[in-house]
Parts: sequence; structure tokens; C-alpha cells
Amino acid sequence: MRCSSVLVFLVASGCMGSIRSADESAGAHEMKPAPVEVPAIVVVNGAPIDTTRPMRSNQGNWSAPSALWLQSGAATVLDGDSVKQSRATTNGNGFEVILVGTTDDARAPGSVRAMTVRGDGVFLAGTNGFFHDAPGRLLRSPLSDSFNMATIRFVDFTDGALWVTTSTEAVRVLDGQRATVKVNDAEESGALQAVVGRSASRALVVKGASLYAVDLVAREVKTLARGLTTVTAISHRDGVVLLGTDDGLVEVAADDVVSRRTLAAAGANAANIVDLEGSLVTTSSAVLHVTNASAVILSDVASPWPDSLAKDATGDVWFLDGASVTRLTTSIAPPPPSFAADVRPFFAAHCKSCHATGASYAPVLDLENYGVARTWAQATVRRLTDTLSPMPPASAEILTPAQYDVVVRWVDGGLLP
Repeated sequence: MRCSSVLVFLVASGCMGSIRSADESAGAHEMKPAPVEVPAIVVVNGAPIDTTRPMRSNQGNWSAPSALWLQSGAATVLDGDSVKQSRATTNGNGFEVILVGTTDDARAPGSVRAMTVRGDGVFLAGTNGFFHDAPGRLLRSPLSDSFNMATIRFVDFTDGALWVTTSTEAVRVLDGQRATVKVNDAEESGALQAVVGRSASRALVVKGASLYAVDLVAREVKTLARGLTTVTAISHRDGVVLLGTDDGLVEVAADDVVSRRTLAAAGANAANIVDLEGSLVTTSSAVLHVTNASAVILSDVASPWPDSLAKDATGDVWFLDGASVTRLTTSIAPPPPSFAADVRPFFAAHCKSCHATGASYAPVLDLENYGVARTWAQATVRRLTDTLSPMPPASAEILTPAQYDVVVRWVDGGLLP
């Protein structure tokens, strides 16, 4: 049985630009959750699928690109002290400089420490402060003066709350108040790794090798998992919190179920995650499109950068590979269908009525069974595409190519279970 406790320190302030230093002992609240047996992390092994890849091209000449994000639907690159944005009218092959700061404060971000999506823009932490997007420019936030920027590891913007991970503390900034979250667990002596928002009041905290769910309103904490490795990136996808680690992708569902994908080729032990952006993942060697069912390789990458992955308004994917700004000029192709999610429902709707009973002289086959369907896969495609003697027979139902395409793509995509 395991027990942990959390201290949450709340520090009120007048505005985002003048958060006061805290006498934290005055506002400390210790919370002790009921002891629970921590469930094991569900591990999903599976090599990414290498299929037809989008066209790859290098974009422009660059001096020192170090971060890439989406701003107003366009790929935007920090190149040295300049910020350059792709021009929609030139199909992305030309870039124009956008302004940084105002006449009162024109400081460039410096070296980017961390970055997060904020609406359809960005909030980034550089050595010279926090910066956020504005029409045609990048502005420095007054919040910058309340943090030691050299200590920032991650930032996350969720439901109006800014969650900041430094080298020593996890911080939430919301409505002019700063909350510092500390997890004290007798079974975990490791250092803070990351805080990721689930809402304005709830977050996930990784400390050492342990993962916790924290609720600042209810003053509750729950241990979700043990055995995590080094956290290298954070993101969100469809309500799921994603943690990139040095041995794969950790997914935390809304119901607190924790799973890990290896995202490695067969025989490999790990897939170090460099960057995350929703369904896009950069490992130490590839850019992937990850869904609930599969991971598809979009491109190889030799020298990936953190905070350099985005999909623009047209669906094209951009990332940094060393000193090159790289664009995948075709929108992400859908992953191959899986039997369970895509093909079994097709067989149930269009084949079961005859093949389950032998009606119309059909051989009795349980095509909702993966093994049976796999054995008959090639024959199934031949009959579906046979215009003279199709399956189902024309007397029962006439299927269009668009309807049976899911089976064709399932076979071409490797007969995924």
C-alpha cells in the first residue's frame, strides 16, 4: 500500500506582472490521500509503420534556427534574434520577418527553454523572458520578471492557467495568483520532473519516477503510476495528457489509466521522445503521426530539436532538423485501418448476414474473427473488387469502391489486428 502527501502554497498577487515572493509557510496546506495500490503502467509494444511518406523539402536559408511554432496558422521560426513567418501566398517557400516586442521593449526571446500552444498561437519561455504571439509580432510578457528564466524546464497553458516547471518547483499562475505544488511522498525521493495541466485547477505532476494527479481546489492528490523514466517533452491530444520520455510515449487518459508506447523499431529498447505536438511526435530518429491505433513514420530526422514541431493550417508538417527548416508538403495521410476498429464493423454490416448462416450458398465463415478474416483477406479483396461476380452479390447489396476501400487499405497496410 502506498501513501503520499502534497503541500500546495497559494500566493495572491495584484497582476500577472507583479507576482510577489512568498512566505510559503504561512499558506501551506498538507493533504494526505487514502493509501492505494498503484497500478502498473500498461505497456504497448509496436514498431511504427513505414508506408508512403509525405514529400519533404528544406525551406529557405537560415543562420541559427532554434524553435518553430504555429502562429495564426503559419509556420513561424526563431532564427537567431529574428522571428520569421512563412508567407501563405508563396506556398511556404518565402518567409517574412515579424516584429518582436514594442518600442519600449524590443528584446528577442534568446535561447528558447520551453514552449506551449496557447489557443491558435504560442507561449514560450526564452532566456530573456516569456513571450506570446500577437498579430504580426511576438511580445514579451511582464510575467517574465517574476521567474528566473534560466531554471525553466516546461511550460503548459491549459484552460487559462499557466503551469510552469522549473528545476526546483511546479507553479500554476491563474488570475494573478501563484500556486506552488510540492509532492511529499515517503516512497519517492526523486526530484521534480514536470507539471502538466489538466484544467485550470487540476494537473499531473511527475516527481522522480512517480506520476501524481493533483487537484488544487479539492486539495487532493492521487498516485497514478511508478516507474517513469526521464520526461523529455509534454503535450495534449484529444483530452489525453502526453509525456515524452527517454523510453517512449506515456499517455494518461481522462480516467487516469496510464499506458506507455515504445515507439521503437523491432528489437530496439527505447525511443527517446524529443518533441510532442498533439498527434505529432519527434523521436531521436523520426517524425511520427500517432493515433490511438498506430504510429506512422512521416520522415527521418538526423538532428531533431525540442520545440520545433508544428502542423500548419493546410495540414503540412514543419520541423527543425539541425540547421534546416523542413516541411512535409503533403498533409498527414491517415494510418492504415485496423481490424478491430475499422474492418470488423464492415464485415458485420455487409457480410455477416450470409456468411454466418450460409445463406445464398455463401461459405460459413466467421469474418468477425481476426484470424479467419486474415486468412481470407486476399480472396475477400478479389471478390469485393470483382465487377462480374462481386461480394456481396448484386442481388443483396451493391457496394461502391468508397465503401469497401477500408478492406483494401487494411490489406495494403499490413493487416493490422
